[in-house]
Amino acid sequence: MSSLNHDQDLVAKNISQLAGYLFDLSRKKPSVGIFPHARADADALGAALSLAIALRALGAEVEVIAEEKAAPSLQFLPQVQSIVLYSNAMALKQFDLAVAVDLNTPDRLEKRERLFLNASRHAIVDHHVRDQEQGENELIYTGSSSTCELMFQLISVLETLSARKIFNDDIAVLLISGMMTDTGRFSYSNTTPLALRQMARLIEDFNVDLAFLTHELFERTTVTQLQIRGDVLASIKLAAGGRILYASVPREMMNKRKATDDHLDYLSSDMREADGVDVSILLRESPDRSEIHGSVRSNSCLNAAEFAQVFGGGGHVRASGFTIAGMSLAEAEAEVVAQAEKMLEQCS
Repeated sequence: MSSLNHDQDLVAKNISQLAGYLFDLSRKKPSVGIFPHARADADALGAALSLAIALRALGAEVEVIAEEKAAPSLQFLPQVQSIVLYSNAMALKQFDLAVAVDLNTPDRLEKRERLFLNASRHAIVDHHVRDQEQGENELIYTGSSSTCELMFQLISVLETLSARKIFNDDIAVLLISGMMTDTGRFSYSNTTPLALRQMARLIEDFNVDLAFLTHELFERTTVTQLQIRGDVLASIKLAAGGRILYASVPREMMNKRKATDDHLDYLSSDMREADGVDVSILLRESPDRSEIHGSVRSNSCLNAAEFAQVFGGGGHVRASGFTIAGMSLAEAEAEVVAQAEKMLEQCS
């Protein structure tokens, strides 16, 4: 059996086991908390909200717990207004089951970590790289284009087990949104044949306005977004003979334009497309200046996930993120660029 077939058989087994567990538990009408990662993107929200719809249909009481409101660019997503924002008053609440979605380590939940760990049982659905072995009720497969691709398969098995229709228009829009963003409209190297087949089925079977989704996810912009992107692009620097393209965004630059972090979405990916660039890095100060949030995109031998892990982050081979505390923006820039130069030299 080829390695690919073995991986696919293993993930199918894990999906079947997790679906069986969720189906059996849901019939007991449990309380379920679903936790997307902090600063949730379309894949995290799409997968979390889709699972919530599915488990409610099976009888569970479900809350999607987020660190903050969905970005303005994602406010169009179905059911997004049902998301519960975490507060300290919730800290001692105990769910029967807590599900981490689009992350595989609780520390990415930030303030919600304790609430997640308080639950009687835990599960994970994710597609990011992790060093440790997969545990019980953990569905982690890096060969999937997105967590939404895995969620499609999980909900399909739940439909079969329950002998009822769970997929609907809302789930279709949510899953497509997650798959489209994590694959760059199905143009990135992580795009899988399975994701394309799932996309086709969802468009065929449900009411999905693909032109609307494309506009909302990729094309809609504002004057503020154009201005801040212009400011950042005007400040970009080169290293390693032009192989590294990077930019650092101080909070003053954001405040001047009254810009928010989501105005910089996809900018690091756009920077990667410059001729001759192997790695793009975007750093920005958090609103309270306590942390530096970084994103790295790779066109080359540099493994973006391994790079991000050096700074406590993670992600994919070509696209990853990390957070640095205890450094100024200038210090973080120096550390990050030096590490990128080192890893590029080693892998070349």
